[in-house]
Amino acid sequence: MAIDRLYSLDQIFRSHRYPVPTAVLMEKLGCSRSTLHRTIEHLRDFMNAPIINERGRGYYYDRKAEAFELPGIWFRADELEALLVMDHLLNHVQPGLLSQHITPLRERLKGLLAAGVPKRPEFPTHRVRILRTHARKLTADQLVPVASALVERLQLSCEYSARSKGSVKQRRVSPQRIVYYRDQWYLDCWDEDKQALRTFSVDRMRKIEVLDQPAHEVAEEKLNALLTSGYGIFSGRAQHRACLRFSAERARWVADEQWHPDQEGRFLEDGRYQLTIPYSDPTELTGDILRHGAEVEVAAPAALAKQVRDQLNRALAQYQGK
Repeated sequence: MAIDRLYSLDQIFRSHRYPVPTAVLMEKLGCSRSTLHRTIEHLRDFMNAPIINERGRGYYYDRKAEAFELPGIWFRADELEALLVMDHLLNHVQPGLLSQHITPLRERLKGLLAAGVPKRPEFPTHRVRILRTHARKLTADQLVPVASALVERLQLSCEYSARSKGSVKQRRVSPQRIVYYRDQWYLDCWDEDKQALRTFSVDRMRKIEVLDQPAHEVAEEKLNALLTSGYGIFSGRAQHRACLRFSAERARWVADEQWHPDQEGRFLEDGRYQLTIPYSDPTELTGDILRHGAEVEVAAPAALAKQVRDQLNRALAQYQGK
């Protein structure tokens, strides 16, 4: 039985208070009279739908019957196609990372689509292209226990090797949320030893073990205030606001970009674009400013402008005299 047709018939009956003629149902479903009758019988006899046939007028749901819902998860063909596109995207975010866990679900979705739209060609995943940059290697042994502890609200322990310090330390944390940012996986967590919020790169976590202790809960407001108020992945309350002015040419791109949820942007009289962004740690923001080269000016604060200028001077020094 075509799942898509069952779903569509259910929606038709729900949207009509009066009997729907057979001819109208055949037209809406795009099927023959015999196919329509088989679909109605399946919906009524196997799904226990309260369908009434009023001779000469058509079919409808009995409004006096108990509330009826189709069992399980039901999707239209276009919804299944959208799900498969998203599945393809997720699979390419980290190729093969969760294949053994996701493959059965993927095959089920394809089966539902094949049943709903018979004789269609294989789903064209080759028409979806994903380009990844600067992604770091991640294994299921890292992401799966982290996600498990996060969902089950349990603490976890691990060996963490921070790139900034180059040292390895044993950490015990309460996961708060997983972040996928610029092709990297991060874990926002409560550090039980430091008694503070921290953000860890999941690819730097080793020997991860889910513990029996319940996770320490941190209010969403506190998480957002300390981990998302500033620019990028760096934690800390936003204490500064960067004022950037982009050339009229570059403005055509930057004006359509979102650098931060709380940014403010406006066009200046000379065609340049002024963007104001809150930040705490300037490291990541400085890197994004530098990639625009001479097309951007840091108008404020002076400390950020100096840091960008120093970086440009250091870069220039490497090429002088060559």
